[in-house]
Amino acid sequence: VVAVRLGAAAALVSEGTTWRLAAAVFAFSLAFPSVAADMEPRHRLPRRSPLAADGADGAKQPVLRARTSSPTRRRPGPRDVEASAAPGDGVDADPSVDKQATGMQGDWGAIALLLLLYTLQGVPLGLSGSLPMLFQERGVTTMEQAVFSMVAYPFAFKLLWAPLVDSIYIPRFGRRKTWIVPAQAAIGVLLLTSSRYVNGLLGPIGGGGVNVRLLTKLFFVFHALAATQDIAVDGLALTVLSERNKELGATCNAIGQTFGFFMAYVGFLALNAFGLTSLGGFMAFWGWLFLASTLWVMAVRKDEFYAPPGSASSQLLAAYKEMLVVLRLPAVRSLALVLLTCKAPLAAFEMLVPLELQASGVPKEMLASLTTLLLPVNMLVQAYVSQGFGASGRSKPMQVFMRAYAGRLVVGSVLIVLVYFLGVAARDGGGGIPMWLYALGTVTSCAAAAASATMFVSQMAFYNRISDPKIGGTYMTMLNTMSNLGGQWPGTLVLATKGAIESLPGHPNGFFGVALCSLLLGVAWFLLMRRRVSELQAKPKESWLSSQ
Repeated sequence: VVAVRLGAAAALVSEGTTWRLAAAVFAFSLAFPSVAADMEPRHRLPRRSPLAADGADGAKQPVLRARTSSPTRRRPGPRDVEASAAPGDGVDADPSVDKQATGMQGDWGAIALLLLLYTLQGVPLGLSGSLPMLFQERGVTTMEQAVFSMVAYPFAFKLLWAPLVDSIYIPRFGRRKTWIVPAQAAIGVLLLTSSRYVNGLLGPIGGGGVNVRLLTKLFFVFHALAATQDIAVDGLALTVLSERNKELGATCNAIGQTFGFFMAYVGFLALNAFGLTSLGGFMAFWGWLFLASTLWVMAVRKDEFYAPPGSASSQLLAAYKEMLVVLRLPAVRSLALVLLTCKAPLAAFEMLVPLELQASGVPKEMLASLTTLLLPVNMLVQAYVSQGFGASGRSKPMQVFMRAYAGRLVVGSVLIVLVYFLGVAARDGGGGIPMWLYALGTVTSCAAAAASATMFVSQMAFYNRISDPKIGGTYMTMLNTMSNLGGQWPGTLVLATKGAIESLPGHPNGFFGVALCSLLLGVAWFLLMRRRVSELQAKPKESWLSSQ
């Protein structure tokens, strides 16, 4: 709360045109009570074991992690403390207390922290997501749009440096904060610095001269820093949440990133449409907010502070070896095939439809307003779906994923029809776009958002269930990297394919050919992969462990 208020106050100084946004965020922060008390350890034990994590009611539970203590120096573990604790010391001697804890007890502070970090992570993604619409009204070609789509590739290849983030850290500062704090601070500084010249790179509407390549490099760096923070936060989610609520890390990821994306994407497009801020002013506001939030994160005490045994190079080498062992697992290889291909048929709907709607005459601010409606739909669906993924392990997330995938294909077919009728209305002219098309577009977009949210939460819940805690964030990052790579390469491919079609003599519209081929490919993928997905869901936990 303090961080949000400091960021809003700093934005007032940075640029006068952002005062309305700053005031809105300041008022928004008043609605939330402070969670600082939940972020403190429940009991101050004289020598807390690095193997202990806060459970319900402050009880200590062992966390399954590799290399948790030095071979030459052993600290008292949770059992040692409980055995020597006298009555009234604040430690329950009865080990059944943790088993009786239910619900969110003891995890509220951890969830608040994860929501904050994932929300900040979504801001650079939202800013880069708004640029294609600005490019569209400035006459940027589809092929140049394909070049800019490469800014998201750091999320697709973050596996390359995930072991580095998981293995090298400063114990006194905190294993995860060692990477989270510098990444957030760097994003804040870069936002403030680039805000001074980004408007010149974008150029005026209809004036041409957009420096797409330099903007691609700038936002590529933003995504690289956000991806680094994501690696550390994924690892933090595996340790700060109790075992019964571990899968809620997926919900924090989904809701936080969606909310951060919404505030940056919709916030900028809406304010820019009314002339209240420029891209540079909006980036300056978020730069101050990132720096203020970084100060708050530095004060968080829920982290791992034990010193790793051996040298940093040996830790890094061991992490890469463990990652290679995981990649050799038959279950992981089978899952990789699913993740690397499932998004290919959906790329045409996710990448091309918004640009086609804008080209058909739908204003970008109206598309941004539609996203305002989609945010609560997205978050409500995520919260509802996540309720079915409890600690019992009886739920089947990947079966839910496949049902949502089928729904996404149905929605995609409706979107193709919608774009066709919008094109007809645009060619007729005079009467504008009929209201029934707006209504159909709104309902279809809500259905698409619900299906995508269900797929995302189901996928993340499955990751949390099968991840081997021995290698912390590396395992989660490896699975997320496969998913991100499977979502990135098709987007660049469909944009480049559409651009190549439109460069032919006569400049035909390549949307319908690409979209129809994608729809047929999606039906084929669903029929071929549903048995494989069912087999992956049925595999025992041991099939996913690196020690097997």
